[in-house]
Amino acid sequence: MKYISYLLQGLASTILVIVFSLSSCTPNRQSVTPTPQPQEITANTANPTVKIVNFKYLPSNFKIGAGETVQFVNQDEEPHTIIAKDGSFDSKGLDGDQVWKHTFTQPGTFPYLCSIHPYMQGTITVNTSKK
Repeated sequence: MKYISYLLQGLASTILVIVFSLSSCTPNRQSVTPTPQPQEITANTANPTVKIVNFKYLPSNFKIGAGETVQFVNQDEEPHTIIAKDGSFDSKGLDGDQVWKHTFTQPGTFPYLCSIHPYMQGTITVNTSKK
């Protein structure tokens, strides 16, 4: 009986450590001041860029023409990734101020997310021709 109480105390301590560790992974959303940003950029943009700011992709929806290259710039202090939900591209980890570029050669809709922070999501829509 004595060993069961030690086992339960150890299990409870482990669960508390895990819960406190995971709670530190989420951003403090109360301290973030949202900045109005356009939600869509079209192919007429000279250098299509998605900025990663305050745990968000800005803009979150993006339209370009086939053959265009989009650059992703991590402006957060935390690392982020850009991974297509269909597996067609994967940036690996980007630290603060790092840039990753991807050329979209095929038309279609490409939803993506950050594998570290899966609530961060965006979509690139590629039209059939470069405009």
